[in-house]
Amino acid sequence: MQRKHATVPIQELHLFDTCVTLGTLSSPAGYRSLTADAALDVMDRYDIAEALVVNSEARVRYPREAGNRRLLEWIDGVDRLHPVWVLDPIDDPDLPTARGMVADMLDAGVRVARLMMGKAPPFLWLWDNLCTVLEEHHVPCLLDFADTGRFSGPVTTQGVPDDTALDRLRDVCIAHPHLPMVLSHASGGVGLAFSTMALMRRAPNLHIDTTTMGGYWRRVATGIGAERVVFGSGLPIYDPGMVVSMVQYSDDVDLATKKAICSGNIVRLLEAVR
Repeated sequence: MQRKHATVPIQELHLFDTCVTLGTLSSPAGYRSLTADAALDVMDRYDIAEALVVNSEARVRYPREAGNRRLLEWIDGVDRLHPVWVLDPIDDPDLPTARGMVADMLDAGVRVARLMMGKAPPFLWLWDNLCTVLEEHHVPCLLDFADTGRFSGPVTTQGVPDDTALDRLRDVCIAHPHLPMVLSHASGGVGLAFSTMALMRRAPNLHIDTTTMGGYWRRVATGIGAERVVFGSGLPIYDPGMVVSMVQYSDDVDLATKKAICSGNIVRLLEAVR
């Protein structure tokens, strides 16, 4: 049977990974650790051109700022690795504290935030002030639903929001329609929650990454819009080869769509940060 869309060389897609974690994480296979140099080696192996990277320590230890700042030291001078800062909601309901937090991030050259919604549930009243300021600057936000609350050690970035969490996230998405949000590493063996696709259709600012197995990202790309999908590997929890192959050899999407997913969409979001 003839393929609908020809396979293209992977270099043409200019892969831009939105889900890479430096430091030590836990996984079903045990602890896994990734340095900046090791990340670049893996990226070279799979022709991944650039990556957004987060520090595992910042996800599980307080103060978050210590891990965020250490990440900048780890990738200093490495143009292919772009920092992501981990942020929590702020107790103070007023905006000045949130403005200071976001200003510090932007002044440090960080244009992407990772919001710990597995730790702090996505109640609108809890996240509203921080999201208001992030929205003013159009900062892309990777939503982290991993359960980091019961652990003190390294924790996977993998986390699947259930229907209750998605119901609460709907309020956040609607209240902040110009804040780009990405369900990051929202994958699991039993698939996504039932309401995920319905929420994607109701919240135009919500995106999903390619770590979602079972073809969810294809359903979004072909049924909702290719602009709502970004490339993410889940490194080091997942071997990028699996996700790279899924996109490169997918017969459901054409070359223009693959290019948008692999790099065009995240580049567009980054260029909109102000």
